[in-house]
Amino acid sequence: MVVRVKIDRQKCVVAHFCLFYAPVVFMPSLPEGKPAIAEQYRLNNKVDEGVVPDSLYEVVKEAEKNCPSGAIKVYRE
Repeated sequence: MVVRVKIDRQKCVVAHFCLFYAPVVFMPSLPEGKPAIAEQYRLNNKVDEGVVPDSLYEVVKEAEKNCPSGAIKVYRE
């Protein structure tokens, strides 16, 4: 199964819970420090959209669940 991850960087409040729950998927980006999808998981080189292996589904779902601004969305296809 394909797992898609999206970050709404406009909604993001830079709490960085996503970095805690899924540090292999999310990373801070410069200069503003808002999270971005790690390069190896980016879709079309977009910092706010990616595809991760099904084995990472649980950790990205935890990041989504614990994001205080609701900026992370995870979809299984």
